[in-house]
Amino acid sequence: MNNEKEIKIIRGTTIVCFLFGVLGVAFAFLAGSKSMMLDGLYSLLQSLFILLSSFIVSLIGRKEDEKYNFGYTAFEPFFIIIRTVMLLVLNLSLAWSSVLSIIGGGYRVEASYGLIFTALSIFGCSIVYVILIKGARKFKSPILKAESRSWINDALLSVAVLLSFLLMYIFDKIGLAYIASYIDPSLTIIFVITLLPVLFKQMLSSVSQLLGRSPTKDVKEKMSQIIKKYSTEYSISSFKIYSISQGRSISSVIHVTVKEDIGIARADEARGLILKDIISLFPWADTDIVFTLDPSWFRYSIPEAQALSLSARSAQ
Repeated sequence: MNNEKEIKIIRGTTIVCFLFGVLGVAFAFLAGSKSMMLDGLYSLLQSLFILLSSFIVSLIGRKEDEKYNFGYTAFEPFFIIIRTVMLLVLNLSLAWSSVLSIIGGGYRVEASYGLIFTALSIFGCSIVYVILIKGARKFKSPILKAESRSWINDALLSVAVLLSFLLMYIFDKIGLAYIASYIDPSLTIIFVITLLPVLFKQMLSSVSQLLGRSPTKDVKEKMSQIIKKYSTEYSISSFKIYSISQGRSISSVIHVTVKEDIGIARADEARGLILKDIISLFPWADTDIVFTLDPSWFRYSIPEAQALSLSARSAQ
């Protein structure tokens, strides 16, 4: 199963991430660098969330049960929200610490330790990013995609740290050593500022999924094309798709109106063909298809019934 392959990828990256975190914090203490400390803490926190990711991936692979009748797919965006909030807190805390350092006159960094770690970090993070992004595309996994973003951010942070050490070296050589004291905290602040929009966008996307956001127009258009393919054969005159997207899952109710009574057997045949085509495109789709000759009762069915009920209350 795809879930098992995802979990293997996640477990492998956990070990790498934890090792980078330990090395990053250790070298940060030796170098006296807050930007390196951000890099190391980022990796340690990330390793914790990668472990939780494997649990979430196994969880969403479970079938529905008495407690969760519609399965566990909503746990995926919920987990990404928690993870993103923690990263935001970490980044903002270190940015504030760097602001205080600048106000206090900056600090010096031992560049030799930083150069060793950042070179290893850039190389390692880039390789893991490639593995994760390929896995995310293959398995259509939001969790692997979120993890890949974290690793590319970690790699970019390492590049920024490397540049800061090079700038310190240059300023020292040209007699501007006092400026070098401000480079590391300034770079930490700049990196946090550039990272915030990505984290906020990721969090808002997951929040909208928990609130029942519809999938992209492209997804609904592809589903529409599948139904239209069978319109003539099964006398379909019209249809309406209601969908929500939660993580990799797409839950849909499709109301289909037919021109003539095609019978239960024919309706089941059409339903089976449509569902088979939808699943081939969207493996995590959960779709209900309702056929009718008389569409007037649809307005009493969820989700249209909700709007009808609100309209009736406002008229009273």
